[in-house]
Parts: sequence; C-alpha cells; structure tokens
Amino acid sequence: MFWKTIRVSDNERVIVMIDGRFRQILAPGVHRYPAWPLTRAKLQVETCYLTDQTFTNSAASLLLKEYPDVVKEHFVVVETRDTQAAVVYADGKVWKVIGPGKQVLFWNSPKAVAADYVSFAEAPRVAEKLRAPLTRLGRESGISTVTVDEGKVGLWYFESKLRETLAPGTYAFWTWAGNTRVEQIDMRMAPLEVNGQEVLTKDKVTLRVNVSARYQILDAVRAVATVKDVYAHLYLLVQFAIRETFGKRTLEEILGNKVSIDEGVVSKIRKDMATCGVRVDEIGVKDVILPGDLREIMNRVVEAEKTAQANLIRRREETAATRSLLNTARLMDENPILVRLKELETLEKLTEKVDRISVTNGLEGLLEQIKIGR
Repeated sequence: MFWKTIRVSDNERVIVMIDGRFRQILAPGVHRYPAWPLTRAKLQVETCYLTDQTFTNSAASLLLKEYPDVVKEHFVVVETRDTQAAVVYADGKVWKVIGPGKQVLFWNSPKAVAADYVSFAEAPRVAEKLRAPLTRLGRESGISTVTVDEGKVGLWYFESKLRETLAPGTYAFWTWAGNTRVEQIDMRMAPLEVNGQEVLTKDKVTLRVNVSARYQILDAVRAVATVKDVYAHLYLLVQFAIRETFGKRTLEEILGNKVSIDEGVVSKIRKDMATCGVRVDEIGVKDVILPGDLREIMNRVVEAEKTAQANLIRRREETAATRSLLNTARLMDENPILVRLKELETLEKLTEKVDRISVTNGLEGLLEQIKIGR
C-alpha cells in the first residue's frame, strides 16, 4: 500500500475524493492518506483557499444533500426563499448580500460568518442602519438609492400604489422587491408667469397682458391625487381670470385706472387650488401692452394733451403778468412819488452801464434830457 502526504495550511481546506466520490474535508495540518495503485482506485485532492470564504466547489449540492454532518462542521449555510434576501456578515461587518432563491455555503473560518434574512415582499425599503454599508457594496448590494432634495418631499410608489411620504434625505430600496418609484414634489414658494395673453376689451380693443402669480404646494399627496400638473392647472385658471377681468372693462377704464385682477375671481382661484392642497399667494398684472397702431395714436393724444396743458400754463402766466402791469400803472397814476421813485430806479440802472455822465440844471435837467433823448 502506498501513502500520500497532504499538507494543509491555515488558509486552506482540502477536499478528498476517491474514484470521484467524496470522502472527507481535511483541516489545517499534515495528513497521510492511503493511495491505491492506479489500476484499483484513484485518489483525488482539491485545495480550497479561504481568501474568499464563499464555497464555490461543484460538490456544494452533493454535500448539502448527502453529508449534512460535514456541512454542519465546516460551513455556514445561507438559503433564501423567493421573497427573501440575506445580508451576510463577516466578523460582525456587512460583507455580502445573497439574492432570492439561492443556497450558498461559506467556510466557517477564518472569519465568523452570520446572516440576517430580510423579507423584501413585506419591507421593500431597506432599513436605515443597512443603507450606508450596503451602498458601499455597489452593484452586488441588490439595492437602489434615491435622494430627496431639501425643500421637497418624496412620494414613494410601490407597485403603482402610494406607500409613504418621504422627508428630505437618502433612501434605499431592494431591487428584487418590484416596481419602486419616488416622485419628488417641490414644496417651496414658486412663481407662475402668464405672458402675452391677448384679450378683447368691452369696447372691442385687443390688448396683450402679462400676469404673474405665486403659489406653494402644502399637501403633496392631495395635489398629486387631484390634478395631473399643478402648474398647468393654475396657469389655465389665471388665463380665465385675465379674460374675465379685462373683458368687462373699456380701454379708457383700463388706461385710466391701475387694473388688477378682480378680487372675486382671485378668491375663486384660491378656493379651487385649496382643494388641491395648493396655496395661491398673490396674482398681479405686470404689463398691459397696446397694439402698435393704437399705441401710436395714444402717444399723439398724450402729446396733444401735454401741449394744451403747456399753452394753458403759458397763457395763465401772460395774464398774470399783464394784470401785474395794470396794477402797477394804477398805483403810479394815483401816487406821483411812486413815479419819481421809478424814474430814479431807471436812472440807477442806466448809470451802471456808462463810464461818464454830464449833469446840467441838476437832477431835473438830467431827467429831462433822458426823456427827450439828448
């Protein structure tokens, strides 16, 4: 009889087969095994390295079925049903994820291997404590992640049914669970611009109007359940409000007063949107734009009005000046001393503009010469 020496290191295990049939698994150490002549029986050994403790040998199914004691001694068995996943730990740390409907053997050393089972049919959302470690595993984790941004809420739909409302943060879901979708709804105050709306006034004049509004979604679930598109729904209501407001006013009324959307119409819009879980803050008219030809006519009218106002002011000033002269003349006629003072005032102004003055016959002679132009 021949003997074969088999040396097994600490990071190895050796599977012994005789004539293709499993015989045993050798632990670390030195082993001697009888080896029959090739004509009678054949000894086969296969070395398994424990760098990855996953047992990938083709004999796994055979061991599970025929040698349960061997499996119990050397392996940790992880077996999942069709609606389960298993989170495998090595020395207490998340190591692998085993998908549904699988049976995997792990060597029970050098690291301590354990598994937690998760029923994703009952809990399709990954527990928060597992999200970060499973995310680090990448594609092998069997999860997908969604981040809900600040200022928004996430509506989580599972199999087309609303399951939960998610606050801002990152969430993970099992990919094997089924159809999972997260719709993000912005809960912040948002503007609505309704520009270039052509309306017909009461006196059949076509105008273009720009209107702005502000709104905020307060109840995301009700908003999604009530209307398909909150923005489009409010846009349509504001369009109707513009036509209802400007359609019952004449051009003169529109231009003569600061136009605003009727309060009754605004109240109706707010009530309608409140049933959708949306608050409308304000609706205001930004611009009223006249057609080109009408704008030119209005400019000429304004120009004529301003010219007339300027002429009126000028005539008022001329009348006031004439009245002032008339009053002065009456005072001078009634008071000769006032006339003399006026003459002296005039003489003072004249003397300021000449270098030399010759006076004969006194002041009376000077005044007389000025009067006759000498």
